[in-house]
Amino acid sequence: MRFIKLVLISAVVLFGIITAIASLLPSQVRISRAVDIDAPSAALYPRLAEVKTWEGWNEFVQQYHHRREGHDTLVTDEMTVTITRKTDSLISSAWQQPGGYAFSGGYRIIGYAHDSARCTVQWYFDFHVRWYPWEKFQSIVFDQQLGPVMEKSLQNLKRQAESR
Repeated sequence: MRFIKLVLISAVVLFGIITAIASLLPSQVRISRAVDIDAPSAALYPRLAEVKTWEGWNEFVQQYHHRREGHDTLVTDEMTVTITRKTDSLISSAWQQPGGYAFSGGYRIIGYAHDSARCTVQWYFDFHVRWYPWEKFQSIVFDQQLGPVMEKSLQNLKRQAESR
């Protein structure tokens, strides 16, 4: 009986310590990548603002199966993406997994001048995690999981935009 009591108390204390450490991690995480592109922002905007064009450069979209694309919506077996807001320099989107996990993302076009032939495209994802320790610790690996794919996608976009 003492051994069971010791195990239970140890488990509760360990969970409390892990939860306390996890509480030091932020509840909101932003993963962001950017690339400079030798093309005017007007030439990039249609590639970012139209979901139908993402297949040509976006590595995430290329790996999704059974894509059904609308003007501002992409529905696949793995994800539903909806463009929620468009301005001349920002395209915001909502990403929803079938299991219910949702996060937001977007593209920001930073032009050096309105008629400049060069601009920067920033791509970001925002994640809001709950207080659960496993969610907080999982957020640490988001950058390693998403970052390389985002970088490759932005390089694809750069090659595509600069070749025309």
